Amino acid sequence: MKRNLLLAIPLCLLLSFAQAQTFYVEKTEKGHELKVIDKLKYEGYKLADQKELSDYTIDCLLDGQYSAWKIGNMFHGYVKITDTKTGNEIARTKEVGKSPSMYNGFQAGPKIMAVIADKYLIPELKKITSNYKKQSL
Repeated sequence: MKRNLLLAIPLCLLLSFAQAQTFYVEKTEKGHELKVIDKLKYEGYKLADQKELSDYTIDCLLDGQYSAWKIGNMFHGYVKITDTKTGNEIARTKEVGKSPSMYNGFQAGPKIMAVIADKYLIPELKKITSNYKKQSL
C-alpha cells in the first residue's frame, strides 16, 4: 500500500507539470481552429480565453486557392506554436495538404485541421511540455 502511494505521488506531480501550460488558439476567419480546440480540450490541456493569459499561442495557418483544372492538394496548412511572452516560434507541425470537394462544401480547411489535430499536434505539444518539465526541475 505504501509503495503504491509512493508511486502515485510522482505520477500526479508529473501530470500536473505536463498540463501546467496554458494555450490560446488564435481565431481564424472561417472557424477552422475548432477541430484543434476540440482536440486540446479532449486531451485535457488548459485553454485561455485571452492571448495575454496564455503561455503559448497556437496559430492554424492555411494557404491555397481553388482551381477547377488542378488535381491534387490545392490547399495546405500547418499549426504554429509560439511563446506568447517572447513571440518566438517554439514548434510547427507537419504540413498537410487536401483538396476541396463538394462533400466538404469546397472547404478543405476543416479537414486539414482535423488531420493535424489528430496526428501531429499532440506529439508537438508533448515535446514542449517535456522541455518545460526539464526546465522546472
